[in-house]
Amino acid sequence: MLLRKIIKHIVGYMSLFSILVSVISCDKGKKGDDEATMYAKNCIPFYVEPETFKLNKSRNNGSEPAVFLIIDGNQIDEKSNREKYNLLAKKYGDVEFDNQRALESDGAISVAIDSISVISDADIDDSHPKGTELSDIVKLNTRSFYRYIKSGYKESQDQYSDKDKLISEYTKEDFTLLFYNRGLVFHFDDATVIKGTHNLTITVFFEDGKKISTLQTLKFNQ
Repeated sequence: MLLRKIIKHIVGYMSLFSILVSVISCDKGKKGDDEATMYAKNCIPFYVEPETFKLNKSRNNGSEPAVFLIIDGNQIDEKSNREKYNLLAKKYGDVEFDNQRALESDGAISVAIDSISVISDADIDDSHPKGTELSDIVKLNTRSFYRYIKSGYKESQDQYSDKDKLISEYTKEDFTLLFYNRGLVFHFDDATVIKGTHNLTITVFFEDGKKISTLQTLKFNQ
């Protein structure tokens, strides 16, 4: 009888152990099913050297008049140019990420922006006649890796990296390590007071002396 009870307890414990193993395996399975991630030493998968603008069609669906742009150019990653990629990673302090990274993670612009100019060929208001700088009334929506990496990957990327403010309020830190695919979105602080058609000349000046420019047309309520 005693032997039978012992065997019964052993079988019970083995069954419980099997259940626990199954639960743990399912939990690991759920985490492991996310095949869109990979281990990476660096947070930023690639850098783009600024050469030109292209339209960001994936985000061009806003309700208010806006300009959606991507700073485009030569892409640098570990495969195409490992030495240059490592130099940029070291420059920006992105060397100790050592974590899972989404396979489709966005890259960063390799050169920080020094300033941005927006000029219209038509009058905006009495304070902004045609040909004058509009950085005090045009807002810019961006996203940057800078604070996340600077914090040692401790701050929340979502909480601290998004910016939507007047161009004149941007700092050098705000303009550093901008997301590539997310691009730049230019929109007026108060579009309801602007009338007619405006051809905007947008010029981005980079810290290395390079600049790129584009002419974009926005139509407002007549």
